[in-house]
Amino acid sequence: MHTKRFLPVLAAVFALAGSAAQAQTAAAPQAADSVRVTSGTYYHVTARQAFEIEQQYRLSNGQRLQIDQASNHFYGRLIDEREWQEKPAVEIYPTGPGQFVTRRGTTFVFSNEGEHVVIDDAQLLPGLHMPAAMRSASTASGNAGIRLVSR
Repeated sequence: MHTKRFLPVLAAVFALAGSAAQAQTAAAPQAADSVRVTSGTYYHVTARQAFEIEQQYRLSNGQRLQIDQASNHFYGRLIDEREWQEKPAVEIYPTGPGQFVTRRGTTFVFSNEGEHVVIDDAQLLPGLHMPAAMRSASTASGNAGIRLVSR
């Protein structure tokens, strides 16, 4: 007698759990052009490393990259002298010594005590300008993957 009552209740619990899992999956879609930044540990940037990279870099596409720090967060912003409106800053997250990444997957690697920077997948940064000669770059998958370097 208890078994007859228990089985329908058990089936109802499993049905509710399954529909709740589907609702959670459907409620949290991610944009196709976003990358979830996860790492097992957070890399702590030392005061010296922060001082070295917090500056402006002239890039190979003619723009400048401004790196700023506020409340232990780092931000990168492209500067184009031909435009009056300031570009939005993008938060960059430390992943290792001299290495940072944005939420969308752009990577920054600083070297030579902060004197040099290489940016991979720069096409994901807001306000990027590319000369016509540089627009032909592509990756093996056919997607444009733009690399910028400091001069």
